[in-house]
Amino acid sequence: KQWYQRRVAITAGRKKQHNKQHKVVIKNELIRSNWDKNKTVKDNFATLGLVSDPNPVYKTTHHKKKSTEMEVEFADISEYKKDTEVVQKLEQKAKEVTPTVRHFSPAECDLWDGFVRDHGSNYKAMARDKRNTHQHTPKQLKRKIESYMKFTSSEYKTRMGCVG
Repeated sequence: KQWYQRRVAITAGRKKQHNKQHKVVIKNELIRSNWDKNKTVKDNFATLGLVSDPNPVYKTTHHKKKSTEMEVEFADISEYKKDTEVVQKLEQKAKEVTPTVRHFSPAECDLWDGFVRDHGSNYKAMARDKRNTHQHTPKQLKRKIESYMKFTSSEYKTRMGCVG
């Protein structure tokens, strides 16, 4: 009898914990304002004109064959896509997104400036340099220095204390 009471008490706590873990948290303000808490997640997505599971839309066959080319068949999207007000607002918001600017610390500015000053565009030499303490590969260094060059041409450079 004691064992049963202890078991019931444990499972009751686990049920509460399980329910708290599976609570739906919606971060997008537009979707949150149109969300109906009485409906299921799948039903809410359907009324908003969105797809809750994108897997049925894309039917790939590349895992069945051992060829080098990947074959992808697209399902009929007309049954999934609904042109609702929410979808239109989300598409409009996606078009308005501005690219983010990567900010560099003054120490990073000195490092990348020193690399460019000493090695120019020789990324292999930069990778072998003793100042490359994070052991970046030549491709990683190329990407970082290209983004740094975009940063140096921006207005944020002087604001961040990188003068040079």
